[in-house]
Amino acid sequence: MKLPRLKTFAESLAGAVVRTYLARASAALLLLPLLLAPCGAQEQQPAAPQKAQAAPPEAGGSAAATTRPTPPPRSAITGRVVGESGEPVPDAAVTLQPRVFMRIGGGSLPNAASDEAGNFSFEGLDPGLYEIFAMLPGFVVETDSLTGRPLLGPYRPGDNVVVRMVKGGVVTGTVTDGQGQPVAALGVRAVRVRDLDGSTPPSPFPNTGEDRTDDRGVYRIYGLRPGLYVVYAGGYGSSGFMPFASSGDIATFYPSGTRDAAAEVPVRAGQEVSNLDIRMREDPARQVSGTVESPTGTLGEFGAGINLTYASTGMVTGTAFINANATQRSFWIEGVADGEYDLQATSTGRDGVTMASASQRVSVRGADVTGLRLALVPLASASGSLRFEPAAEAGRPAPEGCKAVRASQLPQETLVTAAPEVKTGATAARVFSRLAVPQSATPDAAGAFTVRSLEGGRHRLSVRLFDEALYVRSIQMPAPAAAPPRAGAPRPATTTAASASASREVFDLKSGQQLSGLLVRVAEGAVSFAGTVAPPEPPAGSTPEPPPPFSQLRVHLLPQERERAEDLLRYYEAPVTSEGTFSFKNLAPGRYLVLARPFVVEAGESAPRPTAWETGTRALLRREAESANTPVELQPCQRTNDFVLRFPPK
Repeated sequence: MKLPRLKTFAESLAGAVVRTYLARASAALLLLPLLLAPCGAQEQQPAAPQKAQAAPPEAGGSAAATTRPTPPPRSAITGRVVGESGEPVPDAAVTLQPRVFMRIGGGSLPNAASDEAGNFSFEGLDPGLYEIFAMLPGFVVETDSLTGRPLLGPYRPGDNVVVRMVKGGVVTGTVTDGQGQPVAALGVRAVRVRDLDGSTPPSPFPNTGEDRTDDRGVYRIYGLRPGLYVVYAGGYGSSGFMPFASSGDIATFYPSGTRDAAAEVPVRAGQEVSNLDIRMREDPARQVSGTVESPTGTLGEFGAGINLTYASTGMVTGTAFINANATQRSFWIEGVADGEYDLQATSTGRDGVTMASASQRVSVRGADVTGLRLALVPLASASGSLRFEPAAEAGRPAPEGCKAVRASQLPQETLVTAAPEVKTGATAARVFSRLAVPQSATPDAAGAFTVRSLEGGRHRLSVRLFDEALYVRSIQMPAPAAAPPRAGAPRPATTTAASASASREVFDLKSGQQLSGLLVRVAEGAVSFAGTVAPPEPPAGSTPEPPPPFSQLRVHLLPQERERAEDLLRYYEAPVTSEGTFSFKNLAPGRYLVLARPFVVEAGESAPRPTAWETGTRALLRREAESANTPVELQPCQRTNDFVLRFPPK
């Protein structure tokens, strides 16, 4: 693309950026640029240990000072956009986005265009985590070949990024009416509903593409990211980032049915899937309507958004919006087909979603559904602090050869996430709350963090580090409040989060609760561990076995010591790439068992929960690892990159 066309492309980019911006949101309101960025998978990036020869540790010093140095000046993230063969890609539109929530009204997103050599730069950045989006008509950023999930980011100031663009997928076909005649000028959408491995993306806002049929009824949607798509015509379209009622009619999904009967079409990078012909249905359209109630009498600073989703899949089928100053709190959603749905309202302030209603099941059967009441309740939050523990503290010697830690930027370059403990699997209850996704925060320069927009229930706290020299030493919850002492009884000692005896990462919240006192300890001396999964060595003179099914494998690390069997911070797992490689970073030093193990994504399940989270599967995992008996011992700051793990083990 040449520079004279960049202005037009930049204008089209605005809608796409907002769409991506909101695709990372955990709760939705119409026409509001929210940025609630949930973390992705809860798993560790692979890094495994072994008693084989380890790579030497990286040279460098250790951050032993206990005082925080003066923050450095703002710095830059630079990079280069390249094509599939590594050639420079000029005139690509590149946008920088903070990894987590940015206050509404906090300013526009920085953007740039790659030069003739493909280079770009974003300067004057505060410490923190950022993501980069590159746009080029018909192309997408390279994704993992097994899953279709993005490979990029997050990034920190000072990083240099290579963004590889590949040809996007295409779906095409014809739309006809009930008599087989072509339908012209009708909107057709392709919605990405699953990753290539069948898992459901955690975001409630899927990736979409759209087109309008020509006079022959033909549509062609291009530039699609790899994944599983449903394609539909009519019904609700897209205004750039949210669905809206286009004509009050209902959608017909390929080949000719409702959402529940829709065929899911796999689309890979550069692939064109043709003959996706849609025969329109003429089912009657219904209306869903009701009112929204607020305990405060207000709808927040920006009003309330109402989302109607298919009960079986969680895909949005319609939305409504009530202005903050509206005297009438009524809503209605048109163009609804008969079926089962979930309905939820959310209300938003400048710091994100502050109130939400419970997700309400709605059954539409042959008539409009009216008189629904959605009662908003305050959402909860969890706050705490991140504490950096240099190795020289508590009398521990600083690890030799460890890379220096950027202690001044450590808090802002850490991702703290609270994920709801939701049952998974085909038999689990499917209630698609728009907030039942992980919520994230980055601490401030002093290490303080607050994770907002949490519904009541059980949550799990996790911490993702981006400095390879660090690992999570412990996560501690506030001690429960003691019952008031009886008259005359001795006053009990005060208990705080810091005095909790064991590392705990699971906590319960009530609606509107503001939990405080979480404590995350981060220490120096982390280990990285990488290698390859390979079949067992064949006996002499025999034919080698074929490689294992990499797309169905995960590598696990679990503590060798039985006294650590319930310490979930010492369990790690990572996917295996299409080349059979795996890698882990930010591991705690210690003795581990290594195991390659198949995993299965159940229908309707999002990115699989780590195996160790469930008591039963954790015990099974330990039995399998002890039977395989592949131990490794990892020393502080050790870098192992050549471990060979046999699967299946003998």
